[in-house]
Amino acid sequence: MNWSIYLAFKYLFPSHQKFTFFTIMSTLGVALGVGVLVIVESVMNGFQEDIKHRIVQTQGEIRVECGGQGVIEDPEGLEKKFNAIPEIAATAPYICAAVMMMYRDIPLFPMAKGIDIEKESSVTDIKGILQCGSLKDMKSDEIIVNEQLATHLGICIGDRVEIYTPLALEALANDTVIFPREVRIAGYFSAKDCDQAIVLCPLSLMQDLYAMDRGVHGFLLKLKEGCAVESIRKHLQNILGNAYRVTDWIQGNSALLFALRWEKTMMFFVLLFILLVSSFSISSTLMTNVIRKTREIGLMIALGGNRHAVAQCFGLQGLFIGIGGTLLGMGGGIMVLHFRSDIIKFAHWALNWEGAQRYLSQFIELPVVYARNDFLWIALFSILICIASGIFPALNAARIKPSEALRFEQ
Repeated sequence: MNWSIYLAFKYLFPSHQKFTFFTIMSTLGVALGVGVLVIVESVMNGFQEDIKHRIVQTQGEIRVECGGQGVIEDPEGLEKKFNAIPEIAATAPYICAAVMMMYRDIPLFPMAKGIDIEKESSVTDIKGILQCGSLKDMKSDEIIVNEQLATHLGICIGDRVEIYTPLALEALANDTVIFPREVRIAGYFSAKDCDQAIVLCPLSLMQDLYAMDRGVHGFLLKLKEGCAVESIRKHLQNILGNAYRVTDWIQGNSALLFALRWEKTMMFFVLLFILLVSSFSISSTLMTNVIRKTREIGLMIALGGNRHAVAQCFGLQGLFIGIGGTLLGMGGGIMVLHFRSDIIKFAHWALNWEGAQRYLSQFIELPVVYARNDFLWIALFSILICIASGIFPALNAARIKPSEALRFEQ
């Protein structure tokens, strides 16, 4: 073993004791920074994946609409083109338009989305967001409203509301009266990422309200697992031409996805300062060791020791602390994430958070995704920062003159 490596180990782990206070505190400081980075980055990854999953489950992976906000007059023919593409697993037509809804003389202006219940269930998680009621037995004169909207207005299942469309206003201009459509509240749905001013209804109801015959506004598409969304979108656009507008969920939510990536990056660099603080502690302690061992260093140089090897001795101490702290921090961070639910429950019990039980269920299962690239970047920055913390003490050790060092008195 090279003598500089041997001395670096000896300074960190003296033979008369297993660990020094300096080694323990320096390693724990690095481990704390690495552990916090692992926890925060993994939880951020989990939230990103959870949000992406919800977007896909509520909006579909690809959306096809007629150019210029028009009506697709031949949805069956377009659906045949979709079925001819092997990468498409399911399709669901929809109509989405604004309506006026009257409930107990209270006017509401929600967006009504007409769906084919059976086809929509194969593309989105429409059954998963349903809180009350049944989609299977939903009739053409029934609608499902957002749970928040129902709670705010006191709407109950079985209540009847009147729906008006812009066609009624156009008819009034022509001295014609179109009576509103009376519909029954068949259930509630709840979607955290969905606007509360949305109602769901059968596709046939929206076609009647807007006199669209068999027409629809667009299709939601679900791809087979493992298919590249962007390449399929481009392929569909080439097949359908400019008469249709094809967008995927990434395009439709680009601002949100950018904000999530930017937030994660900023969190990484902000928390990196914990490692920087630890590096100052390591550097100051190593500098103290250089001063304390000035006579030993001078003696090594006087006996023919290479100045580069002397500098390497103190630089390697930073490297060893970095490696040890990084491994310990990653292990500790993964352990904390593994028991995260128990930790949150214990915090709730210990702090006696009154009124928090209703919201606790949203955070008991923190979503966590481990990303290999994150672990590599954390390890790289951690070790590099620790190496950098040993550079200045190493350079000072290499510049010591034997004649002055041997006369040095502590």
